[in-house]
Amino acid sequence: MKVLSLFDGMSCTQIALKNLGIKVDTYYASEIDKYGIQIAKKNFPDTVHLGDVKDIKGKDLPEIDLIVAGSPCQGFSFAGKQLAFDDPRSALFFEFVRILKEVKPKYFLLENVRMKKEFQAVISEQISSIYPECTNGGLFGIEPILINSALLSAQNRNRLYWTNIPNIEQPEDVGLVLRDVLEDFPTKEFYAGKELQKNYAGGNQLNPDYKSQCNTIHDIDKKSPTISAGTHGYANGYISKKANDELKKMTTKDGKSYALTATYQGAVAWNSIERKQRTMIPTYDTPKQVGTAADLKGFDIIKRVYSEDGKSPTLTTMGGGHREPKVAVKGGAIRGRYNDEGKTNQHLEIRKDTKSNAITTVQKDSIAVKEEELTWRKLTPLECERLQTVPDNYTDGVSNTQRYKMLGNGFTVRVIEHILKNMNEKGE
Repeated sequence: MKVLSLFDGMSCTQIALKNLGIKVDTYYASEIDKYGIQIAKKNFPDTVHLGDVKDIKGKDLPEIDLIVAGSPCQGFSFAGKQLAFDDPRSALFFEFVRILKEVKPKYFLLENVRMKKEFQAVISEQISSIYPECTNGGLFGIEPILINSALLSAQNRNRLYWTNIPNIEQPEDVGLVLRDVLEDFPTKEFYAGKELQKNYAGGNQLNPDYKSQCNTIHDIDKKSPTISAGTHGYANGYISKKANDELKKMTTKDGKSYALTATYQGAVAWNSIERKQRTMIPTYDTPKQVGTAADLKGFDIIKRVYSEDGKSPTLTTMGGGHREPKVAVKGGAIRGRYNDEGKTNQHLEIRKDTKSNAITTVQKDSIAVKEEELTWRKLTPLECERLQTVPDNYTDGVSNTQRYKMLGNGFTVRVIEHILKNMNEKGE
């Protein structure tokens, strides 16, 4: 298969194709950002970079089986000024249309943000005119499919996808939340927060309505729920009422959750006191703001702090100014003993398990913070990679600023996989 990726960025499409096991003979990429090109070359050295999309001519290319594009979206976004096609960045969409018309591959996929219906209609009409034989029941023939990355990741990210790949359905919810992607011991530079204004939505609890919003574990026999503090990977789906017999075979008695799956079955906990199996139910499917960073200046949107039991907000290019998503942390403190080079370098970090450190002869190792006290920290680049379902450390090798930027511009890889898996790998 020969693939052409326009506005390729850090080449998320190649990750998806690799994960699907689809053999790519040649991968052509159009990108002008030097950092995105650097990361793409690091991970996929055989990538053929073509430069600026404006300089690409269909006649100069071999037969292409698949074109993928995520054209710049700032002019379309509801979060922006909505200049649409008058914005020179969004006008690059017409470069995609031009190349699509010149090449007309077997398959294409275009991703963009949610936008006004009038802008959406222009895109649908332009694409449908190139593939008049294709239709998914829309007015113009090919209409976009709205998929929220939250179904396949811990990030709330609504995106529109135009494609002629057949039989695209909504993914099943795998039940991931922020807790499932957080690092155990992020380095101290990310604990920038000192003060969390706790009167957001009432109260100073992590969840203002604790009874209805805490993580819960329900008995199979549907008795009253009991409250659980939760652990990494605690929530990976819903259990059907007919699954009791299957659940008995799947129980784990060590208190751990089963691995995340793409089905609604499989998240089972064992209550060692009552000797019962319990199904684990994910509580949140959207970001849950629990406070604001009182020690930051600027617009409200950059001060928002979210619960680890909900989704992350949509990743943006996060260009400095504390724009990275923020998560609430609580509990005592732990003394980190190693830096990134593996050398001893003691410093304080926040514990998330509310336990005390081991008692030692070093008095400064025993530091307590009230359990109800909350502070905040920024999400790390590694955590943002996980939110985009990109392999760990895929973007390593450039500054954190550039890592955040390319991750905000990138695809959620598992969503792209979900769409491309319906394509014949030979493009036939």
